[in-house]
Amino acid sequence: MKNRQDIKWREDLERCTRLYEGFAEAAPFVKAVYECVDGFGEDHPITPQPAVDPKEAADRLRTGMSLEVNPALDTKDVAELLIRISEASVEANPELEATMKVLKENLEQFVLNSPAEVSKEDIWRLCDLLIKETELEQDLATFLFSITLSSFFRQHTQSTVEVLRTDLWQEGNCPLCGEMPHYDMLRPEDGAKEMECWLCGTKWVHSRIKCPFCGNEEQESLGYFTVENREICRINFCQQCRQYSKIINARKFNASGGIILSIHNLASLSHDLLARQEGFTPGSGLEWVNSGEVTDRREVVEKW
Repeated sequence: MKNRQDIKWREDLERCTRLYEGFAEAAPFVKAVYECVDGFGEDHPITPQPAVDPKEAADRLRTGMSLEVNPALDTKDVAELLIRISEASVEANPELEATMKVLKENLEQFVLNSPAEVSKEDIWRLCDLLIKETELEQDLATFLFSITLSSFFRQHTQSTVEVLRTDLWQEGNCPLCGEMPHYDMLRPEDGAKEMECWLCGTKWVHSRIKCPFCGNEEQESLGYFTVENREICRINFCQQCRQYSKIINARKFNASGGIILSIHNLASLSHDLLARQEGFTPGSGLEWVNSGEVTDRREVVEKW
């Protein structure tokens, strides 16, 4: 199940440890999970789905319609990967042992009660159930389930990603799978805002002065904030829909060879917390903040 993201994550893990204050403590845990995903991929290689017809795909994108690719996932494989990740998590952080034991028990029951193949929606329903009925925290659940789904989707859709005309796409959602982005970056070579789908890894350029979630282009109601000494990451927000996304300014560091935005996202979760405390919700639907952490609004150090 090797994919494009697997190639350089170790390098970016080291980079983020240097760039983001406080990430060094979490880095060993993140490393353990990514190593687990790598190992599982070697044991369970997946043949990508055949690429969609390039002309038909291009015609659809020109009309502003995502391909909405949503492959069915092998139930046992999804559960096994989550179990392996939970075991690796406990090795990296023994305090998680009780929580991960309950997670494993629920996953085994999920396999027994589910068909041979499940959708991403089925997996998210399981995630929500575990958060509600166990001690699994929201931030940890989002990490475990999003990296699991992403690992499968990126391999399943690889053939289509390679032929997709993303230059024809101007919308905020992913042209391939339809998911809303949680993070993007300012490209070091030209400053363009390049979106990246957290699920399938598709990348496309989007206007810097347009909300990807509601399409708002009124500059006075669009803005961003960052935090002093943490300017690599910014929160882009829209006052009309009250939603946000994160943007990594790759012009502020050497990004030769590309970067793994999913790791930069993990290294900058403090920005998600600030966004939630300022009253904005993630347009991606990915919640990285535990409910108990969202307290009263507080002043952000630097705000434009």
